Amino acid sequence: MIPNNDETLLLARRVNDMLKSYMAVQDALFKPSLRKILRIPGIYRPVDYEGNLRTLSALLKDLAAIKTAIRHEDRDAANPEGKFLGVLRGYVSLMFSAVEKLSCICGRLHERSRGGTYGKEEYRGDMTELREIQKKHLASGVVLNEMIRKFMKHDAPSMRKDERNDV
Repeated sequence: MIPNNDETLLLARRVNDMLKSYMAVQDALFKPSLRKILRIPGIYRPVDYEGNLRTLSALLKDLAAIKTAIRHEDRDAANPEGKFLGVLRGYVSLMFSAVEKLSCICGRLHERSRGGTYGKEEYRGDMTELREIQKKHLASGVVLNEMIRKFMKHDAPSMRKDERNDV
């Protein structure tokens, strides 16, 4: 399925690390917790919008660099590695869109926390757009993971589970 090209595997691992950062920011913004609900001094911690915006900005730069690296690695689309790189490039593009939209939402929430306006309807619309992007991103990730699983199953059966790279 996927040739054992170290650079291609490195790109996939970098994207996987970026996904973890993206998910951490999403959890920080939206995951309910008692610390967010109970506004008791010493327990309550406000969301660090500025820190999350910095993380998202860095992710956008890293994703742009990954897209460039994939273009430089791009192989013939007819061979397995070329197919994998094509799917990875699509996945990165969708992830870029999701990070961009999440960054917009985070920025608006930050403005609201400082007295700005960000109405419920506008927020709901932004969240609907984010969910649509995320659905496409998830579907692309499923295809990418399936390609990786087939590779692990057929081409590298001796590879330990902790060495696998699921995106």
